[in-house]
Amino acid sequence: LAAAHGQDGAASIPVDGDVDAAEEGAAAVTGSDSDSQQEEDQHLADAVRGLGLTTKSPFTHDQSGKARSTGTIRRTPSTSSEDDYEDDEVLQWLPTADLTSVDGSERYSDIRQLLARQQPFLPEDQHSLGSDWAVGDGYDLSAYNQINGVWPLGHPLPLPDWTSGEGEAGKGTLIFDNVWQYEELNGIVETTLQRMLEETHYNTVNLFVDFYRSFKRTRRSDLRSFFQFYDVPINRRHHMCVSLAFEIMARMVQMFPVLAQYLYVVSCEEQVMDCNDYVQLDEEYGLNSANAAVEKEHVMVAMRIAIGERRGVMILDPGYHVSRAVTVMKDQSYPHTGWFTQSKEPHLQRDYCYAYSQHSGKFVEWKEREIRGEKSSFKTSLVYVAQEYITAIDVTVRRNLVYNFRSLLSRDAKGQVYAGIYFPLVANVQESYLTIFYDGPNEQRVRTKLMFSGFKVGKGKLPDSISHHLGKLAPQLKMPLQELTELCKALAEVVTDQNFIGQVLSINDDIGNMSVEN
Repeated sequence: LAAAHGQDGAASIPVDGDVDAAEEGAAAVTGSDSDSQQEEDQHLADAVRGLGLTTKSPFTHDQSGKARSTGTIRRTPSTSSEDDYEDDEVLQWLPTADLTSVDGSERYSDIRQLLARQQPFLPEDQHSLGSDWAVGDGYDLSAYNQINGVWPLGHPLPLPDWTSGEGEAGKGTLIFDNVWQYEELNGIVETTLQRMLEETHYNTVNLFVDFYRSFKRTRRSDLRSFFQFYDVPINRRHHMCVSLAFEIMARMVQMFPVLAQYLYVVSCEEQVMDCNDYVQLDEEYGLNSANAAVEKEHVMVAMRIAIGERRGVMILDPGYHVSRAVTVMKDQSYPHTGWFTQSKEPHLQRDYCYAYSQHSGKFVEWKEREIRGEKSSFKTSLVYVAQEYITAIDVTVRRNLVYNFRSLLSRDAKGQVYAGIYFPLVANVQESYLTIFYDGPNEQRVRTKLMFSGFKVGKGKLPDSISHHLGKLAPQLKMPLQELTELCKALAEVVTDQNFIGQVLSINDDIGNMSVEN
């Protein structure tokens, strides 16, 4: 591998360039056959796709582990663990003074009047809810009704939970007199969403580094017990799907406080094997039962709507870079969104479609179609829209901490990923590598593989070729070069810790085995 990679362990690959050239470059990097290139291309596709938290992935490994029996535990709500340690390096983050640039006067007057007409029906003490959903570097988790779930004996994750009650308990339905009123609000939401995509990263890297440092600080050897009691941090700097959901809700509520009564977090089970079986599982056990064996690896934002007598739901999914405020109508008539192209590259087109499930009105089916040449493949995920998901941090973020794939990505306003880093966790840590990609000259995207061993230079200087690539990437990630360099060095320490990575992969396997039939 060292001979193949040269001095710095890097080779540049134009992602969107000639296929043969890309394959040749990948072979030079990996020193293996085309299967490695296909796997690498799948890694990039999953990174660009979004969260990618499915255990039915092509890059699993052969390690396994048994869950440690610690008994059934009910825990208190989670808060950021970063504040618990005085020796942590605190990154300075200044919240935007005005998240939306809306002056609050006559702008959007029609929508404000529509919302005002429905506001009097709310309890008096709830009219101003939502004004402080985003607080400094974090979120008021009580505004999002977030709690910790029950963790049964031997179960690899806490059990997910939702607000009590049936149907529309907890959040109301926003009523529109006609389609034009809805279109106006939809356009406002979509514009706000697109601005947020451009301003934020998708980032599962920093949370992983924080997790590692917190574990090492305790000087404990058993990661599984630490994982169970780890107070999962969440902030407004390092976003994955959950905090991105919180962020778009906070921005919308700042514009229109009444929307605090309508917007809610919803859970998603990715790549469901049989939708009917999954729905029957809910009917028989309830999804908050250990018997359901669900991992709820993704979240979105929903809002129930009614246009006259017609019912539907608006879906927002910034975690998968979706720049549209998707409309799902029960009758599938306008303004139902239907199929749309989420991303299109020379060799891959990805289309999405959201529709109420024919098996149950509690679910929206999210269908994904991948088109490679003349071949198409389909995946279906289920979004549970019947109730507000209240364990997004405790279950979904916690699940992400031990997933075997990490990424840090920049998106444009249309949700197109144009620069970032990503890497799988591998059982043999000496083979661990990082892939970076960014827009290069002549409208070509450069994809570069770097062995993590190349970053283990202590306080010394990185090889010039690595520094060159990081120098090109940093401005496209909107990060200072020094910060990006230090992050990569920190990652090199994490992913080459054989004991830690082995335990992470073992927990990830347990979660995958638990949910494999879903």
